[in-house]
Amino acid sequence: MNAFLAAVVLAAVPPSAPAPSAERPASAPPAQVPSDLPPVPATPCAPIAIVAVQPFTIAQPYRHRFRKDGAEFTGGHLLLVRAEAGFVQARQVAEPVLCVGSQTAERLWSDPAQGLIVAIVPAWTERAADGTERPGDPSTDLAWFASPELPERVDAAWIAAERARAETALATGGMRKASTREIVRHARLDAASQDALIARAVELLPDPAAR
Repeated sequence: MNAFLAAVVLAAVPPSAPAPSAERPASAPPAQVPSDLPPVPATPCAPIAIVAVQPFTIAQPYRHRFRKDGAEFTGGHLLLVRAEAGFVQARQVAEPVLCVGSQTAERLWSDPAQGLIVAIVPAWTERAADGTERPGDPSTDLAWFASPELPERVDAAWIAAERARAETALATGGMRKASTREIVRHARLDAASQDALIARAVELLPDPAAR
């Protein structure tokens, strides 16, 4: 008799609506970013200012980690920018990608209190209308925050599409270039290794407590 009642109870439970698992209830929400973080501003958007730029060379090639198609490089620029708090705050999810020219910047440190980001920008080239090429320069070329994305999903085609959006916004007044009025241009650094390069990069932050 007990077996018969058990069978009736099981049959009464619709197969399309199984009971929630005891280990992970169906109503449990996924982990969320803390609500007290500043919201992510709309993109494309330029940093408030380019604060400092330092060209560098590195004896031991450094692999660019902020691109799907990242390759090793031996030169580029260290960059310090000031930006809105929503761009500076580090996040454990996709975040606006800092781009410079046709390159992405690898964030090293962020100081939300001062609104500063220190980054590495591998060398790239800019092509003029007449087909000639010149080295890219973060102090003069377009720097902006592109759509939120994960570094391992960003490639050259993605950067080109985001740059087109930024240039359109710039031309139509939807975005303005970062200020370079008080930029500090450091002399070229010849670093022996990745560690030496990063040791110098951290010195660009004006507040040692933020390092």
